[in-house]
Amino acid sequence: MISISTCFNYNVPLHKQLEMIKNARFEYVSISSNYNHNGLLYNPDRLIKLIDKYNLKVDTIHGCVANNPEAFSILKKCSEVAYRLGASVVVIHPCDFFITKDKVESKYEVLMNLCEKIIPIAKTYNIKYAIENLHPDGATDVLKMALDKLDTNYFGMCYDITHAQIDGPRKCNLIESYGDKIIAVHISDRIKEFVDHVVPGEGFIDFDYMLKKLAQISYYKPLLMEVLTDHTSYKEPEQLLSMTYKSGLELVQKLASLRIKYN
Repeated sequence: MISISTCFNYNVPLHKQLEMIKNARFEYVSISSNYNHNGLLYNPDRLIKLIDKYNLKVDTIHGCVANNPEAFSILKKCSEVAYRLGASVVVIHPCDFFITKDKVESKYEVLMNLCEKIIPIAKTYNIKYAIENLHPDGATDVLKMALDKLDTNYFGMCYDITHAQIDGPRKCNLIESYGDKIIAVHISDRIKEFVDHVVPGEGFIDFDYMLKKLAQISYYKPLLMEVLTDHTSYKEPEQLLSMTYKSGLELVQKLASLRIKYN
């Protein structure tokens, strides 16, 4: 139950990425929001055929930011492709990555208007939308306000532990308050403020508390490893995938043990 995002290195063509992912023993893959790279919006049949060729499962598709002028049409297409691929979750960014406090209310309104419009799409394709935590300031305020109001039949949270630890180490306030709404996770490590999305173990993040909270809510979905070659010490894609799988396997095994303890 370990997934890897196709964002790990966009210099590698999608077909080669999927071959590497399969060779690294991943069972799941997450399709990123770089649609020029993966062709999701323009040639989804090719994407679907490649996923099938390498016998991979898709756990999530990364949608767009809510204030994108084309958000509705993009999310509709992502949802359709998710349905065809057997994925149950599409991820949404609630707003821009960093916003000031005076922008929170207006960004919240944009997000909620979009969410209302896409509920029929969720029903049609039997999926849920996971709203992701971004910068732990104004953007997270938008997320929390939305989670307090949205219908959990169609919406939940995508918890990105690396984003939550910007300027960290920080307390896990978000996962403490909204852990029961988690329907997707993004996992990577952080070295410092602008050096992130590295393999767990390369940075300062303590993953044990996150795993404890996931165990307590009986989280059984794949753990998505959202790592990039940009800042990691593992610069070769094959090496990055190998080390990421090893790290992900350790996390999955810890989570399984904790589930037994708490359930």
